[in-house]
Amino acid sequence: MMRCTWRRAVLAALLASAAAVVDAHAQAFTLAGGARLYDGDDGETATMAALRTEFPIGTTALIEFASSIAEVPDDGRGGVRSVFEAQVQIPIRLGDVLTPYVGAGAGIGHVNQGSGDLDEGWQAVLSGGAGVRIAVAEQLGVVIDARVRGLAGDFAGSHTDLTVGLRYSLTRPDRPRFRGAPRAA
Repeated sequence: MMRCTWRRAVLAALLASAAAVVDAHAQAFTLAGGARLYDGDDGETATMAALRTEFPIGTTALIEFASSIAEVPDDGRGGVRSVFEAQVQIPIRLGDVLTPYVGAGAGIGHVNQGSGDLDEGWQAVLSGGAGVRIAVAEQLGVVIDARVRGLAGDFAGSHTDLTVGLRYSLTRPDRPRFRGAPRAA
């Protein structure tokens, strides 16, 4: 029962953050899915999903707010299940279609109850990431992303997220804020 309530709470938070996109002058949002690879010799992975929202910072950077959730493969394993983070990203424009980027961020992550060395509950998380945004239509694109995260302090409980997502730009391609979509002829 507790597990079902926890999933509903995280799903409600994801939907609330999606609704906030419309009123907050966001540049784009991405719905992504992929794998969360946990550290250690056992090589455990879990399916994960993420909702990410971009906001421009001047003309050279953006801040991305992200929330993600994954099932920890083994109930006896301590691992980060949910993450809410902000990441500052520097896009590197390579024409109108490809936009690679690098980023670093911080947030909070929920560690499930496990038999590992990690404390259960919400803890600070640090992240580093890189990826590429690929424009496929006026306001649609694909994002391929990799992020390494660890609990603040000694970077214990680290994991890597590998995702592919669908990106929707809220601005038209004729506006200078939009980066990545091919221009209409």
